[in-house]
Amino acid sequence: MKTVVSTVALIAALTAAPAFAETMVSDTDGDGLYSLEEVQAAMEDVTEEMFAAADTDGDGFLSEDELAAAEEAGTFDA
Repeated sequence: MKTVVSTVALIAALTAAPAFAETMVSDTDGDGLYSLEEVQAAMEDVTEEMFAAADTDGDGFLSEDELAAAEEAGTFDA
């Protein structure tokens, strides 16, 4: 039984990884926030308007929570 569960988990992880990798945003400057440029490096179709809609506190950057909420809400879907 453990083998079946492990195999299923491994298959799920391997098939989900490519989709997740496509939307992986890197914090290239290490400041803990995501700039428009950092988001666009991972998701080229994100416009300034889409980014601004996701930037709920209006500071010009996305926090991890803002980025996750935008992805979950489909804000960055083209």
